[in-house]
Amino acid sequence: MKSRHFFLFLAVAALGVVARAEDKPAPKAAAKPAAAKAKEADANEPRVKAMQEAINTSRQFANPSPEAAAWFGKLRAQRAASKDAEEQAALDTAILFDPAVAATSPLGKEPLKNYPAPEVASTLGKLAATERALDLGQKPTALSVAELTELANGKDADLTARSLRLLRRVDAAAAAPLLWKRLAVASQRSELKQIEDEIMRLPVTQVGQGFPTFTEIEKGPLAAKAAWVRVIAVRPSLKADKAVILGLLKGPANELTEAAWDAVPAVFNTADKAKLEEASKGLSERLAPRAKAALALLK
Repeated sequence: MKSRHFFLFLAVAALGVVARAEDKPAPKAAAKPAAAKAKEADANEPRVKAMQEAINTSRQFANPSPEAAAWFGKLRAQRAASKDAEEQAALDTAILFDPAVAATSPLGKEPLKNYPAPEVASTLGKLAATERALDLGQKPTALSVAELTELANGKDADLTARSLRLLRRVDAAAAAPLLWKRLAVASQRSELKQIEDEIMRLPVTQVGQGFPTFTEIEKGPLAAKAAWVRVIAVRPSLKADKAVILGLLKGPANELTEAAWDAVPAVFNTADKAKLEEASKGLSERLAPRAKAALALLK
């Protein structure tokens, strides 16, 4: 056993010697003289500097003038005589700054190629074709307004949301009642946010079509009621019941009461200031700044 330990000790010691030998840095090569190194680094510097100076000088001529004509004439003569590709590229760049020549670009000269959309039969394919046509500024033909309306009334949440978004872009008047109806029955916060965004994108003249009363959405989730009030705050054309909004101002501090105070300038006027000041008493630190700002905005 002792001899075994002795041999292990010798093996570990040998590895340590080899590792220390490998850790030693290799001997440095003889350094080049400083003058030779500087000469090697500066071989192309004057040439590169001259090309950059030509470009910088060309930038200084903002308007046509005799001096500019002489300068760019010299550059063109030098470009015609040059055979070096790098020098030619630099001179071409400098000549582009000639103020006497109209700016040109190779971009936009080719006519746009219109590739017709492939024929599709599936519902998802037709939705994609409709969205593609709208994005290209073309009249969508894959789905009619009636078909989009039918899809928007479906049970698939994702399909319904996509159909409503496209219907809003195709026919806002047909989409408005469906969006308000969807807001009253949706329960998921993510879905409610999407619906609120789409309602906010409706034209002002059509956002009121199908506008529900608070009673119709009162049984819905808090996020739906808050979204209803937030739309009122930015769409004064929606006539909300003052008594309903006034009743929401004294509730607990949450997104609904915040939205209600944000809607005060759109729903009330200075004649209602006394009632609003009474409602603003005893508010929490979360609501007090909103109430103060709302009262200051009354007209």
